Amino acid sequence: MKKNGFWLIGLSAAAMLTMSGCLEKQNELHESTISCPENTQLISDDFEGKPVCQLRGTYVDNIHLTNDKFWALKGEVHIGIDSKEEARLVIDPGTTVFGKTGADFLIVTRGSQIIAEGTSSQPIIFTSMKDAAGLLSTPGDWGGIAIAGYGPTNAGKEERFEFSNTDVRFGGDNEEDNSGILKYVQIRYAGNEVRPGEELNGLSLGGVGRKTTIDYVEVYNGKDDGIEAWGGNVNMKHIILIGNGDDNLDFDHGYRGNIQYVYIKQTTVESIHARGIETDNNKKSQNAEPRTLAKVANFEIDGTKKTSEAVFSRVGSGLTLYNGVIRNVGGVGIVVKSEGQERFKTNRFDGVYLFNCARGDVEDEAAGINDLLTFNKTFNSTVVTEGNYIAQVENDFFEQSNFIGAYRKNSDWRQGWSVLN
Repeated sequence: MKKNGFWLIGLSAAAMLTMSGCLEKQNELHESTISCPENTQLISDDFEGKPVCQLRGTYVDNIHLTNDKFWALKGEVHIGIDSKEEARLVIDPGTTVFGKTGADFLIVTRGSQIIAEGTSSQPIIFTSMKDAAGLLSTPGDWGGIAIAGYGPTNAGKEERFEFSNTDVRFGGDNEEDNSGILKYVQIRYAGNEVRPGEELNGLSLGGVGRKTTIDYVEVYNGKDDGIEAWGGNVNMKHIILIGNGDDNLDFDHGYRGNIQYVYIKQTTVESIHARGIETDNNKKSQNAEPRTLAKVANFEIDGTKKTSEAVFSRVGSGLTLYNGVIRNVGGVGIVVKSEGQERFKTNRFDGVYLFNCARGDVEDEAAGINDLLTFNKTFNSTVVTEGNYIAQVENDFFEQSNFIGAYRKNSDWRQGWSVLN
């Protein structure tokens, strides 16, 4: 199939520069019947059978991405201007959006929305240029997606995304913040270290509120975290996290949402502390309010020998887990590293089954507890290695399930739309 030279990745660096210059000249002279929306640019009229329109800069008007084209991100692409200009990004089912380098990523600013609502048969795909071309791609080949909302955090009324080169803020006092919809969405090969210790994740959520919809979302082969949430209280369902190099779910700065049906599969790890779930309160103020308290029901964490811990609750945070399975972990299954009596009120693990945890099942570092009986009594929990106990969840958001793990046998919600197919 014909491709523009822009996409011929196997060329040497010198050849690519020469070809790029030729194409720029060619595009100046080329008259095409293909049109791209206002403030986007046609950069290829035939890439894998479709034209490519490029997005760059800041969009203050609504923009609609259709599935008859590919859409390329160039640098930081902002939807709206924080607290000044609101815009909506609408993406049709079956659409592919990609970045070429780690510097290419999408930020939805406060007050603006992303409406990316795919279907089981036509998921929306965010990925790398190489993956879109059917070529070998690696974690970190492009940036990722960041969404900023007005939900509360415990680091002050607002804070900024560490990975942005602009002053993009998130946080506020609106728990009902609605930053849009992500449904039947794949995010592949994302993540990039912008500066030491400041990384892009597959999906970064800052102060995103509960009116936002995140359902049937997969983050695959990301370099850093799969999903990280700083504050906010957005709820999520049907989450797949596979092959991410650091933590798969990471909660910070007062996140207080609910998540149900989560499948985590670690394959390779980039970080020496790669975990299934990691939760912090605020490293500068362990007792900052609102205290991080994520609740996760019906989950599965399948680790590797290099997984440091499956679940790690620290720095004054809390975590509630219901009806989950943890297996094949190189480190400890569940670790609580917070100090003080608050950790007994905020951490609870009910109906959690552990199998093959190489360095132990559980640990409360502050009290030196590492046996199941004492741990369960201390945290009012039911962490087990055998049996058929199923916990009753204590939250209106959760569906009452009669099974342990991420999905029912013979009723697998992962089928049809994820990379598992």
